[in-house]
Amino acid sequence: MTPTDENVARLQPDVEQIAPILVWHSRAEDYRKALMQRLPGVPVEVRSGPGRVKTSQARALLTWAPPPGALGQLQALEWIHVMGAGVDGLLGRDDLSASVQLTRSLGRFGDQIAEYVVGYLLHQFIAIEDYRRDQDRGVWNGQPRPLLKDSHVGVIGLGSIGQVVAERLAAFGAEISGVCRTARPVPHVSHVYDARNWRQMVPACDALVLTLPLTQESRGMIDASVLAQMRPGAVLINVSRAALIDEEALVLALRDGVLGAAILDVFEHEPLPEESPLWTEPRAWVTPHIAGPSEVDSITIEFADNYRRFVEGVPLANLVDRQRGY
Repeated sequence: MTPTDENVARLQPDVEQIAPILVWHSRAEDYRKALMQRLPGVPVEVRSGPGRVKTSQARALLTWAPPPGALGQLQALEWIHVMGAGVDGLLGRDDLSASVQLTRSLGRFGDQIAEYVVGYLLHQFIAIEDYRRDQDRGVWNGQPRPLLKDSHVGVIGLGSIGQVVAERLAAFGAEISGVCRTARPVPHVSHVYDARNWRQMVPACDALVLTLPLTQESRGMIDASVLAQMRPGAVLINVSRAALIDEEALVLALRDGVLGAAILDVFEHEPLPEESPLWTEPRAWVTPHIAGPSEVDSITIEFADNYRRFVEGVPLANLVDRQRGY
C-alpha cells in the first residue's frame, strides 16, 4: 500500500539519525520544498542538471536518471530512491555501487495507467475518432459497436500496476488473462500464464497490455512472431518500456493491417524523433510518456516513509532485486 500523509508521521530525527539527502532532478526544487515539509530538520541538497558535485555528504539520493558518472561522485551514498516504477535506467551503470540500496516508487502509477488503458480501449471500441471525422464531413454512418464487456484482454506483467489494470478492466466485464513470472493466482484474472508459456495467451486476446519491467528476458519479447499470432484487428498497448517491442516489426504489422491499433506511450528515444514512422502511421497512437506521470506529493510521501526506515536501520519498502531487475 502506498503511504499517505495521514500514516507517515512527520519525522523529527535525533541529530545522530539525520542522513543528508540529495535530490537530482529537473524539478529538484519542487521536491526539496515537499521534503522540507515532511522531513523537517533534514538537510536537502539539490541538483537539476549535469556537472560535478564538488562536495556532498548525501547518504540518500532521490532521482530519476542522474547524468552518467554522477553516482560515483557521491562517496557517502548508501541508498537511492527512484521517482518511477522502472529502474532499468540505473541497473548496469558503472557508477552504481553494489553496496547501495535501490528502491522504487509506486506512487499512483497503477491508478493513472489503468485509466489510460481503459480510456484508450474505449476510444478504440467506440470508434470515437471515426465518428469525429464523420462529423467534420457531415456524414451519418453508424458502425458495429463492440463492447469492452465482451472482450478478452491480456495483461503482460501482473505487478503493482498490472493488477490495478486488471481490476479496472474486469469492472467493465472484460475477461482478463495475464502473465507473471510464476503462474500464481491473481484477483480478477481468469487465467495466469508464466514466463515459459505466455505466448499461448496471445491468440485469444482482443487486446494486449504491457505493464512489465524491462529485463534481459523481456527485451524484444513482442517480436514479429508474437505480432503474427495476435487476432486481426487486436489492440496493443505499451505503457512500460519501448524496448519490449521490436519497433520495426510493429510498424510492418500496423501497415499490413495485422493490428487494429498500437497505443504507445514509451519510446526508445524521447521525444520521439521527427523521422519516426510512428508519427504518421494511422493505426499508431502516440502519447508523450504521460500514462503514469511522477507526482511530487505521492513520491515524497513514499520517500519520507522509507527515510524513516533508512535512519532506523529497518528494511526498506519497495526494495529492488537487482538480479530480477525490479
